[in-house]
Amino acid sequence: MKSLCFTFAVAIIAALVLAACAPAPAPATEAVSEPAPATEVLTQPDVVEEPSSTETAEPALWTQDYITQVEPIWMIDPYFQIFGQSQVAVPYYYEEAAKLAGHSCGATAGAWTITRKALEVLYPDGEIPVRGQIAVQTPGAEDEWFVGVFGEVITFVTGASPKTGFIGAEFGQTNDLFVRQNKMVYTDEPTGTPPPQMEWIFTRLDTGAKVGVNFNLAVITPVATPERQEMGKKMAAGTATPEEAADYYEYWNARAKFVFDNADTLEGFFNVKVYQEPTATPDASIEKAAPASVEEFAWEQAYITEVPPIMMTEPYFGIFGQTTGPVPYYYEEAVKLAGHSCGATTGAWIITKKALEVLYPDGEIPVRGQIAVEAPGAEDEWFVGVFGEIITFITGASPHTGFIGSEFGTVNDLFVRQNKMVYKDEPTGQLPPMREWVFTRLDTGTKVGVKFNLVIILPIPTPARTEMGKKMAAGTATPEEAADYQKYWNDRAKFVLDNADLDGFFTVTVYEK
Repeated sequence: MKSLCFTFAVAIIAALVLAACAPAPAPATEAVSEPAPATEVLTQPDVVEEPSSTETAEPALWTQDYITQVEPIWMIDPYFQIFGQSQVAVPYYYEEAAKLAGHSCGATAGAWTITRKALEVLYPDGEIPVRGQIAVQTPGAEDEWFVGVFGEVITFVTGASPKTGFIGAEFGQTNDLFVRQNKMVYTDEPTGTPPPQMEWIFTRLDTGAKVGVNFNLAVITPVATPERQEMGKKMAAGTATPEEAADYYEYWNARAKFVFDNADTLEGFFNVKVYQEPTATPDASIEKAAPASVEEFAWEQAYITEVPPIMMTEPYFGIFGQTTGPVPYYYEEAVKLAGHSCGATTGAWIITKKALEVLYPDGEIPVRGQIAVEAPGAEDEWFVGVFGEIITFITGASPHTGFIGSEFGTVNDLFVRQNKMVYKDEPTGQLPPMREWVFTRLDTGTKVGVKFNLVIILPIPTPARTEMGKKMAAGTATPEEAADYQKYWNDRAKFVLDNADLDGFFTVTVYEK
């Protein structure tokens, strides 16, 4: 299904290129200031040079096979079930985690494996884990070392979110399973724990089982020597020779492969400690079925895979030799992150799409790390953080949890992801239709704001619909009521996708050109 969306995206890009040769219509955006001079252009390494229009006609392929060879982690999400989107387990793929992180490395592979090992203990004998049923205690603060980077990957798989997570609305009022906010808890201050001693604590909320996983990354080979770090700077600066680049690609990906190849055999590499055996019986109200294979998995709502992808260039993929060009980010991947498709999920997707179309006109491919975003509220205000997680997934603009860039970021700000998504320190109290997300393209200084007038989405969420949502979360709706509710819910998501260009629905304002 993704390949069909990609083909459709290629057709759109081709149409944009052809349209660029014709007189352009007046833009549907409001300029509120005279165009400002472009800011100083960031120096980009040769490997992230924008592809030509002919290059976009070919799908980007992973040049490192292991990225797609990692076994998926199967997860049940109760939201998928009550919204009629998947009654069976959904496969979460390592390549999706790599897209979120912006690259595959020993740390990304480590975060993935930490999660897998914790879930295997909490859900033994092949039982399928349940998103929303898992709480995670981190070993440090959001911006300490790479704790937040690990946390973003763990959140993607488990649904356990920090302050940005979904509070659950009427569903969470009925059942804590539907609350995702604050189920990933970071320490308020840095702990100072050496990384090889950091331990992630996972708790299964229905049974009380608790397990800790420690990742002794110091044993990964090849070793990250000072010489390798200096070569990393050359890669980020675009000054490495082709021979040096090829050697660096091999070194970097060998470290990630080392994690996967030795995770279950090397003693002392991943240390799993059971802190609490189950004290209650598992929640039997959740249906736990899985397809026979990943090939047999399919969403019950076809539109989830029919949305054209947003193509992104990721500089990290370039300097690590992991792709051949721009990478498609799919709506279904954003759905997996959010745990469901809805009018808000589609809204966050369209907000991002419209902002990027202005920042990168005429079919130019957006660049992750080159985009900063100002949120219209605090992390835990309304659904601001929920929108933010999706925008972060696509653009790479992360809050405190993002990658600081290490040696790469010291050479080029393009490789810094931390604090490029900025939330307000305090709630703004703005009405949701007035909230404006402001995107800045850092190499040109172009700035654009996007508002989403979600009150016009149809069908309308009446008080009766809200009460039915509570019945769905409680499992007390009749089959007829459930079918009607699922149609209503998905019709709202499709309304956003089908009417994104409706006058007054999404308002795009150009602040600086």
